[in-house]
Amino acid sequence: MDLSAFPYLQGNYAPVSEERDLAEAELRVEGEIPKKLRGAFMRDGANVAFQPNHYVYPLDGDGMVHAVYFKDGHVEYKNRWVETSHLKTERQFGRTIYGSVGKLLEVPPEVIEAGGEPSPVRNTANTNVLYHGGKLLAMWEGGFPHLLNNDLSTVGLFDYDGALQPGDALTAHPKICPDSGDLVSCTQRWDSPNYTVQVFDKHARHKQSIQVEFPRKGIIHDLQITQNFIVIFYAPAFHSVEKAMRGEDPFEWQPELGTKIIVIPRDGVSPQMTFETEAFFSWHFCNGFERDGKIVIDYVWINSIPFTQAQGTGVEKQPRRMYRMTLDPKSRAVTNEQFSNVFCEFSRIDERLMGKDYRLGFATCTNRDWGDAHGYNCTGSFDFETGEVALWEYGPEANAGEPVHVPNPDSDREEDGWLMCYVHNPGEGPFLSIIQAGDVAAGPVAKVHIPGRVPNGFHANWMQDLTL
Repeated sequence: MDLSAFPYLQGNYAPVSEERDLAEAELRVEGEIPKKLRGAFMRDGANVAFQPNHYVYPLDGDGMVHAVYFKDGHVEYKNRWVETSHLKTERQFGRTIYGSVGKLLEVPPEVIEAGGEPSPVRNTANTNVLYHGGKLLAMWEGGFPHLLNNDLSTVGLFDYDGALQPGDALTAHPKICPDSGDLVSCTQRWDSPNYTVQVFDKHARHKQSIQVEFPRKGIIHDLQITQNFIVIFYAPAFHSVEKAMRGEDPFEWQPELGTKIIVIPRDGVSPQMTFETEAFFSWHFCNGFERDGKIVIDYVWINSIPFTQAQGTGVEKQPRRMYRMTLDPKSRAVTNEQFSNVFCEFSRIDERLMGKDYRLGFATCTNRDWGDAHGYNCTGSFDFETGEVALWEYGPEANAGEPVHVPNPDSDREEDGWLMCYVHNPGEGPFLSIIQAGDVAAGPVAKVHIPGRVPNGFHANWMQDLTL
C-alpha cells in the first residue's frame, strides 16, 4: 500500500497486517505486574487492509483488537481483525471496494452478484471493545456490534436477540450502571433524525427503550448517566449520507444553532429537559453525578466539529480541554467552566463510580505541539477535589492511548487501582503501561513490552476475569 498521501496513516497510525499470538516468553516485562490482576486489557482501532481511496481522520479502516491477558502475574498477547462482511468481501476481490464515512462509493454490481456485502456504509467495528453480560463485543456506532470469542475470533453480527432491527446503529460508547449492571446505550438510524436510548440488563437482555425526538440527526458519540438521568450533547454537527454519496463534504457545522444539552430521565416516563448553550462539540464525557439538586457533568470540550472531508485543514488538531458543566433543572441555568488547560482526550474514571460523585478523572494528554497529525504523549490525572492535574510523559515523540482504570479488587478507593494504556515510544517500541492510579506522576510500575507494533487506536476496556 502507498500511504504517503494520508497523514493519519503515518508513523504509529499506520496499519499492521499480521495477527500474532505471543506467549509470556516472547514478551518482556519491566517492573512487577500486580498479581491481583485477572482478566484482559483490550483495545480496538482502525486498521486498513487495502489501499484506501479516502482517509482524512482515523474513522475508517476495519477494526483490529489488541489484547493482553493477565492471570496470576503472567501475561499473553493476541491481536485479531474483526472479521466484518465488508472486510471479507474486499479480501474476496483483493482490493478496496467500500468508501469512507466522508466519501461513500457505490458498490459495483459484480460484487453484489458474487454475494458480497451490498451496503456502501462500511461497518468498521473499529471503535470500542466491551465485555458485558458475558458478551465480548467489537463496536462501531454506525451499525450492529460484532460478537467475539475470548480469543478474539469473530462470531458475527450481534442483534441482542432481535432487539436491534435492520437499520439500527448501536452506539460504540455506552455506559454501565455500577448498581444495576445495566448497559445504557442508544441507537440512531441513517433514515431517522431521532435518538433512542436502549437499556440492556446485566445479562445482556433488552430492558427498555426511550425515544428522543430531534429535527435532524446529529453526530452524538457519547452519553453520560447519573443516578436519575441520561445526558447527551446535541451539538450543531451533522452528517449527510446523500452528500457523501455525491462526493461532497457531508459534514456540517452550524454554530448559530448552539448546542443543546438533553437530560433524559432514566425512568423513561418523566419529562425530558433541554438546556441551551453556545455552540461547542464533544466526543467524550468523563463522568456525571447529582449534587444538591443539580447535575454536574465533566467532559472534554472542543470548540467546533473536529473533522471534515478535506485533508490538511487542521480542524482535527484543535484544542480539547477538560470542562465542568453544572445544570440547574429548576432555573434551566447552565454553568460551563474550563477545569484545566491541558490538551486531553479519551477521558475515563473508576467505572465503579460511574454516575456517582467522585474525585479522579483520567485522560490521554499532550504537552507538545504535533505536526501533520495530532497525538498524545502523556497519561494525565485530574483531581476534581483539589484541582491538581498530574502528567506522566512517556517521551516527546511517544503515542499514548486511552488510559483505562483497573480497580484493585482489595480496595474501593479510586487511587488504589491501576491505569493501563498502550504506548509506542520510538526507540523503546510498543508496550502496555501500568501506572498506579493515585500516583500518575511516578510513572509506570510495570511495562509489558510487545515485539512488533501496536498502532494507535480508539477505545479500550478491562475485561474482569476474561481469560483464555
